[in-house]
Amino acid sequence: MSNIAGTLNFDFFLYAEIFSFGKQNSIVKIISNYPREWRSKYDSDNYINIDPIMDHCEHRLVPLIWSDIVYRSYRQQEFMEEARGFGLVTGISFPNHWKHGDVGVLSFASRAGADFTSASQHFEPLTIAQGALTAAFMHDVMERLLNKQENVLRAPLTTRELECLKWIAIGKTTWEISSILGISEHGVLYHVRNIMLKFDAQTRHVAVLKAMACGLL
Repeated sequence: MSNIAGTLNFDFFLYAEIFSFGKQNSIVKIISNYPREWRSKYDSDNYINIDPIMDHCEHRLVPLIWSDIVYRSYRQQEFMEEARGFGLVTGISFPNHWKHGDVGVLSFASRAGADFTSASQHFEPLTIAQGALTAAFMHDVMERLLNKQENVLRAPLTTRELECLKWIAIGKTTWEISSILGISEHGVLYHVRNIMLKFDAQTRHVAVLKAMACGLL
């Protein structure tokens, strides 16, 4: 991604997507070379609630070229100036929406550029086309890495099943889990069998790996 961003004459990229695993869960994946200090400030100050780029990408399909008119409120203008202070001066964002409920964004940003009052012909059409294609490829690659079809639960886990799963994940035996939860070993085994069935897993440890893949652990 760093090489692709450089080829398109950008300094930074950020790919973020929420992958849906049915009704029971979702997982967020973020890959970025944005300045670490900015990412930390963005998260700690909960900037996602005022970021017009993220709002656009959640509800629209067309790419968004960053410009002054995008940042309408006074707070959004402050946010824009802060971002520029970290080198995120100009950029473009590509929304990702997929039929199974996955929603994401791929953004490219550059240190270069000036303040723009309109989103006019700042980027070449080829750059926009290549960015949109890259966004689609990123989704495809990440979806295959997550192996959604293999990891999706057949049914939601109960509270007790999730408790058992968490203790299995840290290496507890059936007897130890029964002591911790105050139930019989047969009760633990009953919950473990249900977990394996819901994950279509042959062993409890495979079930743990699948639970980690879809963000339950």
